[in-house]
Amino acid sequence: MKKLMSIAMILVTVFALMIPVFSAGAEGEREMWINCADGKTLNLRAEPSKQAARIRRLECGTKLIVLSDAGNGWLNVTDGKNTGYVMAKYLQDNKPGKYEITEREDHFTPVTPFTVTAKALNSKTERSVGLRTKPNKTSAEIRRLNAGDQLEVIARGATWSQVRDLKTGKTGYAANDYLQA
Repeated sequence: MKKLMSIAMILVTVFALMIPVFSAGAEGEREMWINCADGKTLNLRAEPSKQAARIRRLECGTKLIVLSDAGNGWLNVTDGKNTGYVMAKYLQDNKPGKYEITEREDHFTPVTPFTVTAKALNSKTERSVGLRTKPNKTSAEIRRLNAGDQLEVIARGATWSQVRDLKTGKTGYAANDYLQA
């Protein structure tokens, strides 16, 4: 009976000592989502450095738990399977949609300018997408395009094109899915 009581006391003591460890890990953690350039993958690194070994590639839109700030623009994170470091500039507080994924302006391919027409959002409207200041749907709108508006494509990205509005002469970005050659 004494042995059983001793074992029970040891287990209670060990459990009591572990409670602060478990609760300390959750404090300050927050969920963030990957929003990387061109919707490509983001490297999860072993150390907070571009030269560190890559643990794995994480898809754009993946939810991560931020464990701590490692400094110099790096965060210590986990995806539930692996723990490592990512560059903070590629994370955001909410899950990005297709058109919210920011394409970096330096990843657009310049093209010989050609004219396209803005397509309607759907069959029930003549409205089209917004001409944006940056290649994502949450950036400021230069103006709302109408179906049939003429644009000149000057550079192409994976989801967005950099265009010049032939009506106003302003340059901005429009979603590729709503442009028709």
